[in-house]
Amino acid sequence: MSYHRRAKSTSAQYADDRQKELHKQMPKGHFLNNESNMYHFFLWNTFFRRNLHRFAMDYLGIHLHLYQAIILYMMGINQLCVIVACRAAAKSFIISIYACCVCILRPYSKVVISSATKGQSKLIISDKISKELRDKYPMLAKEIVSIKTGQDEAVVKFRSGSEIKVVTASDNGRGNRSTVLIREEFRQMDKHIDDSVLSPFQIMRQAPYVTSGNYANIPGAVDESVDIYISSSWLDNGHWMWGLVDQAYNDMLDSGNSVLLAFDEAVVLKHGIKSLAQLRKEKKKQDNLTWRIEFLNERVKENVSAYFTYLMLQQNQVLKKPFYPRNNMDVRLGKKNKFDIPKQKGEIRVISCDMAFVENKNNDNSIFTCARLIPEYTRYTRGSDETDVEISNGYRSKIHYLESVQGGDLTKQALRIRQLYEDMNADYIVLDMRNAGIAIYDMLANIMYDDERDIEYAPLTCMNDDKIANRIVFEGAEPRIYVINASQKLNSDIAINFRYCLTNKKIDLLVPFQEAQETILPNINEYINSPSADEQFFFESPFLETQALISETTELTYEKKEQTGAIVLRESSSNRKDRYTSVSYLCWFASELAKDLINTNEEYEYDVFVN
Repeated sequence: MSYHRRAKSTSAQYADDRQKELHKQMPKGHFLNNESNMYHFFLWNTFFRRNLHRFAMDYLGIHLHLYQAIILYMMGINQLCVIVACRAAAKSFIISIYACCVCILRPYSKVVISSATKGQSKLIISDKISKELRDKYPMLAKEIVSIKTGQDEAVVKFRSGSEIKVVTASDNGRGNRSTVLIREEFRQMDKHIDDSVLSPFQIMRQAPYVTSGNYANIPGAVDESVDIYISSSWLDNGHWMWGLVDQAYNDMLDSGNSVLLAFDEAVVLKHGIKSLAQLRKEKKKQDNLTWRIEFLNERVKENVSAYFTYLMLQQNQVLKKPFYPRNNMDVRLGKKNKFDIPKQKGEIRVISCDMAFVENKNNDNSIFTCARLIPEYTRYTRGSDETDVEISNGYRSKIHYLESVQGGDLTKQALRIRQLYEDMNADYIVLDMRNAGIAIYDMLANIMYDDERDIEYAPLTCMNDDKIANRIVFEGAEPRIYVINASQKLNSDIAINFRYCLTNKKIDLLVPFQEAQETILPNINEYINSPSADEQFFFESPFLETQALISETTELTYEKKEQTGAIVLRESSSNRKDRYTSVSYLCWFASELAKDLINTNEEYEYDVFVN
């Protein structure tokens, strides 16, 4: 039997009456005017739809690693796909290829890519599809009609009538439609937004042929919508992502149309995406918990004995403006700090210090916190004369910068405090008096010469303890140092106050490092143009230190004393609480200053202003 006869016989087996005659509707001389060619076109189209990895490799010419081929295949045959993968696992690359393959193979598809921020989703189109894929692979370029990456719109249109569109996961995204919905970094999304805004996008794909008399009302002729959730891991603290992970896992085991895939840093090493040296360098920048979550891809349970939860701190990560101190050479040359932040009316700036005095001690660092305290008020109208009344709500603490240095040389630490005090244009210093803290105070209370900057610093004095203030007396020394002599009772009060501030969102912490990498650091020319890893780390460090603050704070366990009711916090043997101490002392100082604001209001009864 000839090859043509075998193909025709198979065609009779699988093709319906309309498909058998379809080649006759093509122009004479057209490739698909041949019955065998048309039939093989049907076969290849079916094969590629069921094997997206083969389409990407064989038709588009894209090289895929084995794990990427597995992901594409699984995404192509399931209606719910949940992927939890480590950092640098090329998640965006896979999303881009998948979206393009679907749009080509299934005409009139509507693929929507959504993430917590519009800029994050737009990178899929502007960087991956437009630059990395279309420019490199000619067959893909032929399938694309146009790409728009404007400020308000990011869309890819295909010859097939399909499109890829970016929609931010917010209330503003309502009204869109999708046959495939991809949630990128879905752990950053609000579940309410996913349920009420994104999920209603989904519709079934209805190609024009489905509406014809031949195929109308045939079961299976219309494609069901597809849901893709892809993200890095996160703490298992009741976050909604883990309910979705469990759903996909259980449905997969029950032979449903769902799949759960997970990848750790082993795939990054195996396929040369990152080298071992790069990962080791990355690990040095990360705290242990972040490393386990972001790179080892672990599902880490939150400590039930923790006094501070991840959610408490995470909900306060809203600050997008870091502060950077000056380098010594710029000071000597009289250059202004381009990263300075203008002071607002009524604003108070503070340097809060937790000191370490033993060099090379693994679990003890000196931490300097640079913060802005912004007064907040509640306004309402009172009485028949509709007088506008303003009541103080204390201060909002904005933590713009954290610096960690290894303990040791007392003089260097005292000088660093004064340098940050000047760079931040600060008003007060909060100083821990434990151990050799009094020695640091004595230096700050004397005239200090900074040979690195060629500056002489005027002495400062204690503002809240007369005994300490009288140790060293200089005429005209300003009372700018608030000392803390911690006791079990005071430490308990500080912990309770810090928890109150977190719960009531009275603290602004810098946004997560990943968000900073995507939306903040790329806008700093010195960062993106620097060939020096140390200089780049300088710009990353405030975000990394904030990350470490959150990690060490959530790992603190607590005990409540039965007789006194005092809260006692403890760190594990391998962890620290230096950052927690520095920031919680800062918040305690802010609460003490707030009492002055409240007392001022009580003294005058109300602050009245003209509407």
